[in-house]
Amino acid sequence: MNHTIDYVNIGISSFLLAIVGIKLFGDIHMRKNANKERGQFTKMLISDMLMLISVLAVKIVVCQDFDNDELVLITKIAYSVYFIAFYSLLGFYGIYVSYYISRRCGRKLEMKKFVIPLATIFSIFWVVCLFYGFVVSFDGINFEKGPLYFAGQVGGYLIILLVLVYMIVYRKYLKKDNVIALLSIIFFPLIGVILRAFVPGIEIMPYMICLSLIFMDNTFQYEQERLLLEQEDKISRDRIKILLTQIKPHFLYNVLNSIYVLCEKDPEKAQEAIGRFSDYLRGNLSNLEKEDCITFLREMEHVTNYLSLEKMRFREKLTIKYDIKDESFDIPALSVQLLAENAVKHGIHKKEEGGTVRIESYSDSEYYYVIVEDDGVGFNPDEYKEGDGLHIGLDNLRERLLRMCGGHLVVESTPGVGTKSTITIPRGSN
Repeated sequence: MNHTIDYVNIGISSFLLAIVGIKLFGDIHMRKNANKERGQFTKMLISDMLMLISVLAVKIVVCQDFDNDELVLITKIAYSVYFIAFYSLLGFYGIYVSYYISRRCGRKLEMKKFVIPLATIFSIFWVVCLFYGFVVSFDGINFEKGPLYFAGQVGGYLIILLVLVYMIVYRKYLKKDNVIALLSIIFFPLIGVILRAFVPGIEIMPYMICLSLIFMDNTFQYEQERLLLEQEDKISRDRIKILLTQIKPHFLYNVLNSIYVLCEKDPEKAQEAIGRFSDYLRGNLSNLEKEDCITFLREMEHVTNYLSLEKMRFREKLTIKYDIKDESFDIPALSVQLLAENAVKHGIHKKEEGGTVRIESYSDSEYYYVIVEDDGVGFNPDEYKEGDGLHIGLDNLRERLLRMCGGHLVVESTPGVGTKSTITIPRGSN
């Protein structure tokens, strides 16, 4: 018997198994950072690996001098694994697509309720029918289609149809390149079916699925890299915005004017003010370079410099109180500074008789708390507009707290009463 085609299948299967194995090793190694989509993709890789192993096992056995009955039994067992893996792969693919679309449209899609039963039922159907020859039969040399062969295809087509329906319904959330990548696992095997007509004997299906998985992986890895670059660019632009909001011409003018007056009336205080002003500017510039959190103590040194300069400007109209019970934690740079500045600028400055800014820190068994409170004019949180300085600053701070230490910011304000801003940081984040 000529086993040339079998040896070709053995070679291709072995090569693709090595590639899938390398991909799996990388996925398992990065498992801690994996999202739900990546978890389903890993399961798809495992399923394709089982299909390749089944093909490899069958072709190796065919090339050996096994008894015909033994050959038929081993082949049926191997192809049972093959079809279970195939329908499992389709199920994982459906769940992968639903997770992918959910993340982009913000809605929870329950495709798994449909694809898991379909994949399970038709896996069992193929295995049972395989041993009785209802779907396909094997006589030790050739495979023949059984009477239920086309019925056995229904499950796969239903899962694919369901995926297509979801992609059409939510098409506005999908980019063209991503749609092509998602559909590759459908169209690559279809191309394989056409090729099999010209090259009979080659197990095209698992090979084309393997190629489609590699194509999907490369496409979405490229997307992740692009998103990371965009995020880095956004962070850089945000830093510039923070710098511009921190070093304000009016604030600089007022501080310098106050120092100018002190130079004549009280030279020693003027010298002290210049030192604090220098520390303030240096703190702004150096803290903007920090990609990680800084100690709360260091942040408070910067806040103290800022408030002392404002105290010099507002004199008896600004009272500053500190109640620091815990300073043994880290916090994003300029976070308390922003809240203190808002308290002065949007609270005390707009109140004719002035007021008090109070900064408190404490902790319990789960969280660290930082509170910046003022008894200024207050504001209605529902009325402040998107795009104004207050809105941008607070939103930026919320994003940095969440990204850098898992923290949260809650701002409570009542017109005529004042504003209370509370930063909450989980203990485990430090």
